[in-house]
Amino acid sequence: MVEYGGLVARRGYYSARRSSAPSRMSPAITNKMVAIMKKAKPDLRATIAGAKIVQEKDATWKKLCMMQRLRKRLKRRKIQKENEAILRAAIDDATITSSVSVPKTLAEALPDDAQKKNNDPRAIVVTEATGSFNMIGCNKAWENLCGFAECEIIGKDSSILQGPDTNVDGLRDAVSRLFDGEQKVNVVTTNYRKDGSKFTNFLTLAPLRDDATGKMTHFVAILNDIGESIARKTSQV
Repeated sequence: MVEYGGLVARRGYYSARRSSAPSRMSPAITNKMVAIMKKAKPDLRATIAGAKIVQEKDATWKKLCMMQRLRKRLKRRKIQKENEAILRAAIDDATITSSVSVPKTLAEALPDDAQKKNNDPRAIVVTEATGSFNMIGCNKAWENLCGFAECEIIGKDSSILQGPDTNVDGLRDAVSRLFDGEQKVNVVTTNYRKDGSKFTNFLTLAPLRDDATGKMTHFVAILNDIGESIARKTSQV
């Protein structure tokens, strides 16, 4: 056992032991160590106060988030009621053709046979089912209604048909319902042609599926200009 300045070496370890020799540690070092020990010791009152502040902030944030979700839910419910009223009026109107057969696959919506595709009276456009829902093709009836050629719309989203009077909230709600139920939905909106003229559109949206897997691959949109029917009904009133 060997002693080194107040520390005793025993079996490779150092153990503290009182030494009869006076301490050689300077007052400056002693004060510094005391200051470090005091600084390291947490202030319990400050810790509790800080924890209360954090809890209050968390509670306030959660309350704000809850209120925002509630506002969104109420707004969506209001939009749905308004759209349901507009749709009901259109469906009840005998002069408006609201029921239309919907293709189930991409091949049905945009057949390879050009004659069959261009002779379809339904104004059809097909979009991707992900991302920005970019359009991948349309038929001749859609071109005649909207004024765009198929080559002009490929890779673009449907915002090219939107304008100041477009029912954007109704479209968002329709797309949301389309994703939720993966089945046909309808919405009445105002769209704009390439030349800037607008028309009232009874829009049908539906998923297109793969024949083999049944997985949703694209969306199909069928446009129906009901502006003339609404104008006639308005003039009669």
